[in-house]
Amino acid sequence: MDQPTVSVGTMFDLFSKDERWARKVVIVGACILIPFVGPFQLIGYGKRCYQHLQEGNADLPTPSLGEDIGGGFKVWLLRALNVFPAVLLLVGCAAGCAFGGAAAGTAVAAAGSGSEGGEAAGGIGALLMMVSMVGGYGMFLLGVLVLGVLSVDLTRRLYNGESFPLFAPGASLGAIRRSPGAFVMTWLGLMLAGVISSLGVILCYVGLLFTAPLGVALSARVLAQWDAVVKANLPAEESY
Repeated sequence: MDQPTVSVGTMFDLFSKDERWARKVVIVGACILIPFVGPFQLIGYGKRCYQHLQEGNADLPTPSLGEDIGGGFKVWLLRALNVFPAVLLLVGCAAGCAFGGAAAGTAVAAAGSGSEGGEAAGGIGALLMMVSMVGGYGMFLLGVLVLGVLSVDLTRRLYNGESFPLFAPGASLGAIRRSPGAFVMTWLGLMLAGVISSLGVILCYVGLLFTAPLGVALSARVLAQWDAVVKANLPAEESY
């Protein structure tokens, strides 16, 4: 049996595997205009595209307004519950390092201002402030980078029914470690799908009603390939 791989070109098989792909994409795009729930319908359709592929189907599923909205709202809510605490923690750590170091530096400089070593104390205080600010912002940027990397597998695991995958990052990190090449191809495929999704901006944003659902469908095809790679390379004692 051939080992599963991730091929960016394979996601474009959609155009040959489903003669009605454009009609389905247009229907989903029209549903985006529904006030309040339209975006949830788009998210939910992406999840159903992913599940449809896992069931062995090569075409796009038929849009289902109620099912897509319900599924999309759940994915959106769980994503927010996963990401918000992580962002809050990153901002808190960065702010704590920056302002804590600044306060310590100011205190050191103030303490030595009236003594013979006041100039040296001022230099030490300034150095503390600079190091703490650089360290705080560096920690924030590193955290954003890690969060961005994990977000690729976060979507797949949410689609698979997990509720809080970001609180158990070991599974994602292990999957990336076992299949780094496939993960890079997945990331590139999702970036390309994102570019395609945004092309509608060229047509005064109206085109987004077509390109946004198309991008979601293409993203689902890439994630389904990545999921097959992850499951094929799971150690015997692991399953998720």
